[in-house]
Amino acid sequence: MNDQQSGSGSIQASKILSLCWSAGTAAASYYDVDQMEMYAIQQAFDPRPQYVLVRNLIRQYNPLFHLVSGSKDFLEDVHEILNLPDGTMLQNLNSGSITVEERARHCDFGPKAIKASAVKVLAMNLPGIPQQASEAERRLFMESVLPFSQDLLIHAVGCLLKLLDGLASENDGLMVSKINILAPETLLVIDELTYQALQIFDSRLHPSGFKRNMENSSCSLFNLFNRCSSKIGKMELKSIMQQPIRDVVELNRRFDTVEWMIDTRNTSRSDEMRSYITNLTRIQPLYRKIAAKRAKNNEWKSLKKNIYYVYLLCKLCFAVKEPSNGTTPIADLAEFVSQPQGTLKQLLYTLDEVVDLVRGERDNKFTVKPGIDQELDAHRRQLDETQTALLETSRLDIENLPIDANDVFVTFLPGYGFVFSTTRNGDLQDLSGTSMNFVYQSDTTVYFQNNLCRELNTTFGDLLASVSEREQLMLEKLVVYIDQVISELIDVFNTAAKLDVLLAFASVSSSQDFSRPVVCDQKILKIKRGRHPLLEQIKPYQANDTDLSSDSECFVKIFTSAEPSGKTIYLKEIAMICYLAHIGSFVPAQSATIGLLDSLYSRLDFPESVYSGKSSFMGELYQMSNILSNTTTRSLVLIDEFGKGTTYSEGKSLLISSLEHLLAKGSEVPITIVATQFTPISNYLHGYRFLRIYSTQTDSSTDQDQISADPNHHHKELIASVIQSLTLTLTKKFLDRDQADPALVAQLYHSVSVTQVPLRRS
Repeated sequence: MNDQQSGSGSIQASKILSLCWSAGTAAASYYDVDQMEMYAIQQAFDPRPQYVLVRNLIRQYNPLFHLVSGSKDFLEDVHEILNLPDGTMLQNLNSGSITVEERARHCDFGPKAIKASAVKVLAMNLPGIPQQASEAERRLFMESVLPFSQDLLIHAVGCLLKLLDGLASENDGLMVSKINILAPETLLVIDELTYQALQIFDSRLHPSGFKRNMENSSCSLFNLFNRCSSKIGKMELKSIMQQPIRDVVELNRRFDTVEWMIDTRNTSRSDEMRSYITNLTRIQPLYRKIAAKRAKNNEWKSLKKNIYYVYLLCKLCFAVKEPSNGTTPIADLAEFVSQPQGTLKQLLYTLDEVVDLVRGERDNKFTVKPGIDQELDAHRRQLDETQTALLETSRLDIENLPIDANDVFVTFLPGYGFVFSTTRNGDLQDLSGTSMNFVYQSDTTVYFQNNLCRELNTTFGDLLASVSEREQLMLEKLVVYIDQVISELIDVFNTAAKLDVLLAFASVSSSQDFSRPVVCDQKILKIKRGRHPLLEQIKPYQANDTDLSSDSECFVKIFTSAEPSGKTIYLKEIAMICYLAHIGSFVPAQSATIGLLDSLYSRLDFPESVYSGKSSFMGELYQMSNILSNTTTRSLVLIDEFGKGTTYSEGKSLLISSLEHLLAKGSEVPITIVATQFTPISNYLHGYRFLRIYSTQTDSSTDQDQISADPNHHHKELIASVIQSLTLTLTKKFLDRDQADPALVAQLYHSVSVTQVPLRRS
C-alpha cells in the first residue's frame, strides 16, 4: 500500500473497510485514516445474492482497501461485489505484506477466528482506558463501546485492527482515537448508478477502459454546495453527502441550524463563525506526531493555533445560544466551554504555559518555557552562556564562510552535540580550507561544527544530556495529558466541521431560494413548485407540483409521451429534492413534505461501456432486478424509458409486467414515478387503486402503437417473442449442421417472420 502514500509519507485520504457476512446477516467496520476514527456498523439482515447493505456500504465509503470474511458463499460472490477482474485470487490477510496492486484480502472465519478477534478488540489501546486497568476493567470499558453479543461485528472490527497493526510499521500513526457505532436502519440506501444519474458527485467513468479513472465534476450537487470555509468542512461535506440518513431527529437538528443561519438577524454572527472556522485544519496529523514524540515546533504552533480558534468559535456559540438553536451544533459547541475549567480552556492554558514557541522556533523542536522546572532553567542558563561564548569565539571563522553570518545559530544536535546551524543556500558540504566540518543538512538547514564545538561537547556532555532528559520528561507528561483529552478535542473539531457544512447549506439556501422541508415518519411525498437544483443554474426552469400520498390515493405515477417533454428531468428533480432532505439541506421548492425513505432506486442512466461488461439492455435488466427485489413500501422508485434497449414489444411487455408486480402490493407499493414512450400503456393497467397515468398521445400513432385492449395481450406478445427467438436459434443450429434436412430447414425458416432476415453461415 506504499503507492497510497503522499509526498509527506502519510496515507492519502481514504478508508479501509472490513466486511463480514454469514447466513444472510452482514456487519462491517471501517477505519477513517484522516479522522483516526473507527466506525462499527451493527449486524443487519442482508440476503444473498442482492447484498443490498454490503453494496451500499462499498458505494458510500469508496474504500481504499477491503477486508472480507464470512461463509464460502460470500467469498465466492466477492469478486462480483467488489468488481474485481476475472481471475483475481484473494490472498489471506496472514500471507505476507500487502502489495500495491491489491484491493482486497480475505480473513479466516469460524469460531476460533471470531474468538481471536474478540481478544484482539479487548487488547486495543483506546483513549480513555486507564493504562493500569485490569483485564476486567478493560473488558467492562470495551463492552460499553461495542456490542460483544454481535459476533460478526466483533470479527469485522478484529480483522481491521489486525490489518492496522500490520500497516503501522510502514505508516506512522495508524492509531484509533475513537470508535463510533452506526445502525444500518438509520442509513438511506442509494445504489451507485442512481448516485451517478443524479449527479451527486458526477463521478462518471470514461467509456474507455484505459481512461476509466477520469472524472468530470464540473456540474454536480457537491460543487453547488461546496461553500465550506475550511478543509475539514469540505471533508465533512463529502462525508454527509455520501451518507444520507433517515434519522428525523438529526435531520431536524440540521434544518434548525440552517434556519437560524439564514435569519437576517444572525447574518453577522454567521460571518464571524466563518472567520474562525477558516483558520481550522485537521489536528489528527498533528496528534500522530505528538503521540510519537516527534512533533517539531511548527506542529506545536499549529496545534495551539487550532485550539485557539476553535475555542473562540465555541465562545461565540455560547454567546449566541438561545432556544431557537438549543438542539443544534451551535449548542453542542457552546457546551464545550460552558464550564469555567473546560477541556479547551485548560488545554490552551497548558500549551501556553509549557511550550516555548519563540525559543523553539530557532531549533524547530519541542522546548519548555522557563519557570516550569528550576533545575532545567539552571542547566539551560549554563548552556545559553556557553552557546553565546562559542558563537562569539567562532565569529571570525564563520564570516569566512559563503553564508550570512547573522543567520548562524548555535544549537544542540542529538548524536553530534554543539553545532552551528544556518539556512540552507546551495551545497555547503565542501568546507575544505576552513576550520569547519560539515555535519548534516536537511531540506532547509545546514549543520556544521569546529574543534571548539567538540571540546565543549566533552566538557558539557552531561549537562546537555540532563537538559534533554528533563525536556523529554516534560514532553511525556504533556503527551499523556493530550492523550486523555484527544477524544473530546476531536469531537470539538468534528462538530466545527459539521457547522461549516451547515453554513454552506445556509448560503446555498439563501442564494437559491430553497425552503425548509417537513420530514415525517409517514408515507407521503408532497412538493409544491419543485425545481431541478442543477438545471436552474443554467436556464429558467418550470416548477412542478407533486402529490403522492394516501390523501391523493396515489403512490404510482406514469407519464407517457412519444415526444421529448422533460420527463427524465422531472424524475431527477423529485429524486434530488428527496435526497437533499435526507442530508439535512433545504430543498428547491416552495414547500415540501417528505416521508422518511429507506431506499432510493432508479432505472435511469446506464453508462454504456465495454469496460462495464454489460450491454445497455443487460444494464436495464440489472437495475430493474434491484428494484423488484429490494424495494419496500418506504422506497422511492424512478423508472425512465425501461425497455428501450430491446424490441418494442419485448420492452413494453417487460415494463408492464414489472409495474404489475409492484402494483400488486396494493397500499404497500413503493412510491414510484415512471416515464415511458409506450403511450398506450394505460390500456393494460386497469383496476389499480393507487395508480395515475398521464398521457400525451398524438394522432400520428403508428400501427405499432395500435395495440389491443386485451389486458393479457402483452403476456401473449412476450411468449410469442420467446418462441420466435427459440425458432431462430434452432434454425441457425440446423444450418450449421452438415446433414440438415433441407425440407425441415425451409419449413423452420419460413414459419415465423423474424427468420426472414438473411442469415450467413460462419
